[in-house]
Amino acid sequence: MTEPVIVIGAGPGGLAAATTLARAGAPVRLLDEQPAAGGQLYRASERIGGDATSPLKGWLGPDYGAGLPLIRAAQAEANIDWRFDTAVWDIRCDDDGIALGLLSGESVFQDRAAHVVLATGAQERPAPFPGWTLPGVLGIGAAQTLFKDAGLAPEPDVVLAGSGPLLYLFAIQLLNAGITPQAILETAPKNIAPSILPALFRAALRHGSSLVKGLAWRRRIDGSSVPHLYGITDLKAAGDGRVETVSFRHGGREHTLKTSLLLVHDGVMPNTHLTVAARCDHQWNDQQQYWHPTVDAVGRTSQAGLWLVGDGAGILGAEAAVLQGRTAGRALAADLGLTPPDAGTDAADRKALDDLRVLRAFLDRQYPPSPVFGAIADDTIVCRCEAVTAGEIRGLARRGCMGPNQARAFTRAGMGPCMGRQCGNSVGRLMAEELGQPVDQVGHYSARPPIKPVTLAQLASLAGKER
Repeated sequence: MTEPVIVIGAGPGGLAAATTLARAGAPVRLLDEQPAAGGQLYRASERIGGDATSPLKGWLGPDYGAGLPLIRAAQAEANIDWRFDTAVWDIRCDDDGIALGLLSGESVFQDRAAHVVLATGAQERPAPFPGWTLPGVLGIGAAQTLFKDAGLAPEPDVVLAGSGPLLYLFAIQLLNAGITPQAILETAPKNIAPSILPALFRAALRHGSSLVKGLAWRRRIDGSSVPHLYGITDLKAAGDGRVETVSFRHGGREHTLKTSLLLVHDGVMPNTHLTVAARCDHQWNDQQQYWHPTVDAVGRTSQAGLWLVGDGAGILGAEAAVLQGRTAGRALAADLGLTPPDAGTDAADRKALDDLRVLRAFLDRQYPPSPVFGAIADDTIVCRCEAVTAGEIRGLARRGCMGPNQARAFTRAGMGPCMGRQCGNSVGRLMAEELGQPVDQVGHYSARPPIKPVTLAQLASLAGKER
């Protein structure tokens, strides 16, 4: 074959899929909007891993080190054509294949392929609460990106709030760097509910090493000098022009801390903007409160030729993304008439994926989206780009607005630079709650090109440009 398979995303899933396809003899074009491979989890792996003097490698922990071998394995394949700093601003599926609109620097151009593998990963779940739009309030994922990319660490007065594995991981990374957060305010309870114990036992049998690691993180945090409070409620940030205080309730009392930086986290959800734009079928995960594309056992979406691997298909983590990338790569290679590499590992990979799904079932029950961020006050902004409040969205629903797309037309919520990535989940949930309907009946924002901002001049220069 001469037409390349296009892989979008050079994180763990995309790297594994590209490497597997290349080893089968398929030409691969690997795109990523970042300047280097690694995705969000393994961001800056080459720079940090190759610098013997950098302390970041030790601070980030052993799991971070798994990224560099994945990158090196892909770099060893001559069949992979790397295209960094390249974003997708359009994706369309038709009878002739999959058409892509691409943006690199100031240039826009088009590409087309019969087969495209999406590996676009996850995004932090937006966590609206009073004061969340103040400067100095960030997501933990954003803070971790600054930590990896630029070695920027927070000041010791930082407060961490929320729940989930990333909250613990970042706290450990800060402790590794010698930074003691002022407090960790966990929205989840300290103890595991009896109803969750069966899921815990199954996870311990199938993937006990991850549970042991999580317990070690928790013990280290609780054994440090960091105040670690569980089950906090009524989180609020306040300040004049930027965050100055964070208040919350714990133990029946209200508490206030002075801080210049509040980092929050309420889990992650699939990044679905491209799959929505491609008009793939999606499902609503009621337990974790997110939309995810429908895929089969090897990663095929409902659109012919379009494949999906990694957290973009449902949150399972980096280890699962690698397994899914290999599985999809082998299946696609077979579809192309090529001999899949390492076909003998199929059964082992399926077993490993099943084990990770059992682990995720426990984590999803232990760390559901927090009511602290779900009970949104009317005066809280949900669409940061257009300053639309929860009360405005509820008012539209009461007046007969039937879904997020109609609400977008009336309020411009979802029409700003983020194009609904930061408000879509909240708007859909608010409307469903007000209408008394399930979220999957209310629906979600559509995604129309340009998916990434492009100028009119760039679009005008597009005619006939392909690469």
